[in-house]
Amino acid sequence: NGTNGKKIEDYSKEELIELVNELKKRKKFGLVWEAKPEDVVEQCKRELPVLKEVQSLAIEKAADQSTNLIIEGDNYHALSVLNYTHTGKIDVIYIDPPYNTGAADWKYNNDFVDVNDTFRHSKWLSFMSKRLELAKNLLKSTGIIVVTIDDYEIATLRLLMNEIFGLENYLGTIAIRNNPSGRSTVSGFSVNHEYALFYTRTGAAGIGRLPHNDEQVSRYKGKDENGSFEWENFRKNGTDSDRADRPKQFYPLIINNVTLKLRVPKISWNTLKRQYDVNDKLAKNEEIILPINDGNEKVWKFGLERMSSVVGELLVKRKNGSFEIYRKKYLSEGGSLPRTWWDKPGYSARDNGTRTLTEILGVNNKFDFPKAPEAV
Repeated sequence: NGTNGKKIEDYSKEELIELVNELKKRKKFGLVWEAKPEDVVEQCKRELPVLKEVQSLAIEKAADQSTNLIIEGDNYHALSVLNYTHTGKIDVIYIDPPYNTGAADWKYNNDFVDVNDTFRHSKWLSFMSKRLELAKNLLKSTGIIVVTIDDYEIATLRLLMNEIFGLENYLGTIAIRNNPSGRSTVSGFSVNHEYALFYTRTGAAGIGRLPHNDEQVSRYKGKDENGSFEWENFRKNGTDSDRADRPKQFYPLIINNVTLKLRVPKISWNTLKRQYDVNDKLAKNEEIILPINDGNEKVWKFGLERMSSVVGELLVKRKNGSFEIYRKKYLSEGGSLPRTWWDKPGYSARDNGTRTLTEILGVNNKFDFPKAPEAV
């Protein structure tokens, strides 16, 4: 049945089309835009793009080195061709699309899209969605795509990529300090950064680890049969480590204030009070320790069950008239996870992108806003 109890067979063809279009718009959550036709897409429906090798531009290399290809032309043409030859074969795709700043730095149907174009966001989304769909087809199941963008379209791009790749395949957003001196804006902020969005084709892939840098390694001064370690406070102090967040990790420990030996007392959970009751008597020189820092109720690193098995490995130190508990934190042999804030000087687009190309090409450098090679 249609609306208001009206039967489907009572609708005219025009009414049905109008009804279907209305239903299409009723997305509870997601990204909706007015699709704009694109000449190159329509052309590829009628004609097969063909790549032509230009031997005179080939760069000679040793026979045992890998072959690299540069495809010059419309990116939709190139992606269409690669969909015939490389579907499901690509490990990593990195793209640096138009940022749609309104500065007329990209074209749609051979016309520059500027800030006065009332459909510039719809055109950009149409442009991006068609190319991201083709790019997705190229990735292996373990493949990863990386897209750089700035604040003009970061929100819409996240929603678009969630729709195409799936929210479950979102890996992370990197903030890159690509403009240390800052770019002024009408809002009054000096913008120093841009973003890189990471998505995988399927949940089968993830981000690997990086080798530890010298600063990280230098912190792990201790060494035992299990490897290099540093002493880490056993009390969690992060923003998600308050007692209210994890009430069952706020439990008492008992310490002998002479020998500094720790033990876990007999305790039971009081559901009504949402706290542990101590069912144990304190011996001579014993007192209770709770994970409290400057009056703030925090939690211990481990839950009660795991705590019972590691209590003998913990180190207690006197500090400012109280006690601090430490555990051995070992250096991961597999390396460290990459972080989401990239701020090396080498990532500066002006200093290591534009200047690098100008040194190579001289005053004839025609490339706008090139990335720093180290950032890429």
